[in-house]
Amino acid sequence: MKKVWRVILVIVVISIAVGAVSAGVGVLTGADFERIGAVFEDRVAEQYNVDLNAFIHEWIPETVGVLTEPLR
Repeated sequence: MKKVWRVILVIVVISIAVGAVSAGVGVLTGADFERIGAVFEDRVAEQYNVDLNAFIHEWIPETVGVLTEPLR
């Protein structure tokens, strides 16, 4: 079992290293993370016909408000 955890740890470390290198190369080549996020939001909205900003700023706070109301 100890060997399995070691393999899992190696995979996680390699994944983090590859992600860090990818992000670093993106920053060095002039990546704009806000633009990447906007493109992602546009694609999701187009594909699923959803307004993510409305979902994040309206639906989630309403749901949290309902969940945190005291029971009567």
